[in-house]
Amino acid sequence: MFDGNHKVFKTYFLPFYLTLLVVLAANEAFALDNKRDQAIKLYNGKNYKAATELLDDHLLLFPDDIFALYYDGLSYQALGQMERAKLYYVQVLSQAPKHQLGIYAKTILKRMDPGMFAHEKSQAESQPTMPGVKNIPNPALDFRDHSIPDEWSVPITVDRDCIWVDVELNGRKIKMEFDTGAPSVTIGKNQMAEIGLEAPKTPAESTTGGSSSNKQVPCWHVPTRVKVGAVEKTVQVLVMETNEASPLLGQSYAGLFECTIDVSGKRLQFRQRGIDKGVNRNAYAVPYIYQEAGHRIFVDVDINGKIGRCIFDTGNTASGLSFNNSAQAASYGVSIPHDAISTKTGGVNGEGRCKRFTIRRMRLGPLDKTDISVTVSEKIDDDEPPLLGASFWEGYEYTVNRQKKVIEFVRR
Repeated sequence: MFDGNHKVFKTYFLPFYLTLLVVLAANEAFALDNKRDQAIKLYNGKNYKAATELLDDHLLLFPDDIFALYYDGLSYQALGQMERAKLYYVQVLSQAPKHQLGIYAKTILKRMDPGMFAHEKSQAESQPTMPGVKNIPNPALDFRDHSIPDEWSVPITVDRDCIWVDVELNGRKIKMEFDTGAPSVTIGKNQMAEIGLEAPKTPAESTTGGSSSNKQVPCWHVPTRVKVGAVEKTVQVLVMETNEASPLLGQSYAGLFECTIDVSGKRLQFRQRGIDKGVNRNAYAVPYIYQEAGHRIFVDVDINGKIGRCIFDTGNTASGLSFNNSAQAASYGVSIPHDAISTKTGGVNGEGRCKRFTIRRMRLGPLDKTDISVTVSEKIDDDEPPLLGASFWEGYEYTVNRQKKVIEFVRR
């Protein structure tokens, strides 16, 4: 009887169910695109203020949307807010230098600030030429941003699995924690005051939370010049009313490049995307899934023999794996033992409480660890996947290779 009913369900209801999922996904994508399209229509109708409001809302969820960034720049330029417009054009050019919108943005920027591209003239003048032969650029190099190095490295310090990097925000120096689990470069108004950086004065745009508690904190998204080592980019920075934890160097900057974290060598290596360094035969490649919304890096982890999706989070230094609540832990096959330790955990939105204990085994590609420390938060309303933490890959150098969509681990 069960087999027959199961077959009927597969035959008649499964196609309908799959179609419904596709329709729902399409409707969601349409709603997001429609919001941007509405803003573009507002811009074309010369309703620039309303266009910026819609586009700013859209960019909170999709900060890499170059069409929204470009039209936000046009709208602010039409309103006479040239500095803000310039920030958006720079971001378009930074993310898509060879795209038509990137070319348009560069043309506008040349008119707004000719000095930005003075180096290009000197580079062109230094190129050797042959009589009667035109210099033809190598198409293989078209993807490169020639205003920055192909690759560069910066020193790091490591303290209890936290990776600290020297960063400049609008020219102000600050130490930030490198965090692959943070969608944005993140700082609090309290920390901005400490380094003399001007904080937003407008009403908060929204609220944000963290992995430690359910507390929501007012926040702003502010285009800011972020410099790490030799390379400065204008990116969205999440500014919180108060940040109870460390300022974070998150994915709105780090996600623009390939990154290699060498903890033993105390170096953080950046490389422009798409520059092939060949195959590292000493590396174990683990595939990951990248989610544009929130800049999340997901990996599938074997937890006590059961596969579960986790966020690859260098900022999680509390444990090898952190669950958001007991129900989530149970769904991954993990139950809280009676002798689990009750303790506190901290994050950007303050302190929370959790249970700490160990589980038997976890595996991710070549990384096979036993007796892994786990925390389960007392939060009740967070549906994000659990956080895979830094102590799990202790002893490995790793590279987030965005071109190949793998994390490359090398034992050190």
